[in-house]
Amino acid sequence: MTAFFARRIWTLCILWAIASGLAWGQPEMPVPDPAAPLHERITAWDALLHEYHYHDNIVQTQVIFPPFGEDRPITGNHEDVAGHTAALLAAYSHRYAVTREPAHRAAADDLMQGILNLERVTGVPGCVARSFYQTDRPLWHEQAYFFPNEWHDSKTMPGYRWEGDLSSDKFTDFFFAVGTYWEICADEEHKQLAADFLDRFVGRCVDFNFKLVDVDGKMTLWGNFCPDLPHENLNALEMLAGLRTAYKVTGKDRYLAAYHMLIDRYHYDDQAILAKVLWPKEWTVPWDDSLAAQSYYMLMRFEDDPSLMQKYRMSINRHYFAWKDYKFGYASVPFYFMLYQVLTGEEAVDGSVLDAIKNMRGGHRTLRAFTKNTPDGPQQVQSYEEEVSADTILNYWFGRHYGFIDPAW
Repeated sequence: MTAFFARRIWTLCILWAIASGLAWGQPEMPVPDPAAPLHERITAWDALLHEYHYHDNIVQTQVIFPPFGEDRPITGNHEDVAGHTAALLAAYSHRYAVTREPAHRAAADDLMQGILNLERVTGVPGCVARSFYQTDRPLWHEQAYFFPNEWHDSKTMPGYRWEGDLSSDKFTDFFFAVGTYWEICADEEHKQLAADFLDRFVGRCVDFNFKLVDVDGKMTLWGNFCPDLPHENLNALEMLAGLRTAYKVTGKDRYLAAYHMLIDRYHYDDQAILAKVLWPKEWTVPWDDSLAAQSYYMLMRFEDDPSLMQKYRMSINRHYFAWKDYKFGYASVPFYFMLYQVLTGEEAVDGSVLDAIKNMRGGHRTLRAFTKNTPDGPQQVQSYEEEVSADTILNYWFGRHYGFIDPAW
């Protein structure tokens, strides 16, 4: 009888939640007021991120709140956790460069540790996970989003599960963020940790003929930078930037040699010129622009060969040809304009861009219906889900670092 009544109570509670339009476990912290000053909104988004998206020093891309989610920020789409952790590391590195506050450096150090744990959880040096979370059993989200077959129990971090099949975008996220952290934020001890990580990570890719290879020894789905396989021109740009960054950070000649080999023998520099897909427009996607922008930021500041710089300038100009007509609906678009002006010296941040920066918004929070399995079968449950604001926080501190953003805004 006890179990019977427990099931009845559970069902009635769900029906009450649906009927009343409320969800259990609603987030208590409000989203920022769009009319508030920019610096107040950034502070609020940062607080939301740490309250609802931050666990084990990594950043959850999307969080689903109870009753459909857990009481910890682990339920949701884990595909881009590594990327948003890297974005926040880059953001906090620029924040430390602005404020020089030890607490801000310590926050970046914690994120670097999170990235190191993304490697440690796989058990293979240089092989990095998309995400991980602590659990005593697989949770429903593993089968609901991308890569349902890529979840594993960790042997090196018992009690954790991790998602594999890292892709080229995470390769770029890592050399951009860890390279930036090494350059403007880390102390000597953490510089070595960052350099060693990139040495293992980029070095493993070089060892496997410029392919991202998972723990099973096979190339990941989107891990192809290989000169012996057909690959996208954008991937050529990313690999050149990754190798140039690895050489800058580690000082190891093998990365500079690999860089010049790909240029001299396989013409990756010429491929990089065409990294931007301009036509058909249906093939242009904003996340590719972000990967190119991150690659230019490292490549064009570390390269000193005039002939190569001319080609990289041609490449970024092709991107800017498209960027100048973009609307500001995608979070990273203001970053492209600031970055272009930093790298080329040409004025790109005009009044419209500054207005877009002042009006930046973070991740959305929505109330939606989910299907939850219960003792009485599937039931409709309402829960809040929230997107992370790491890219917006990066825009802000990058802009503060380079003087585009007035701290009084």
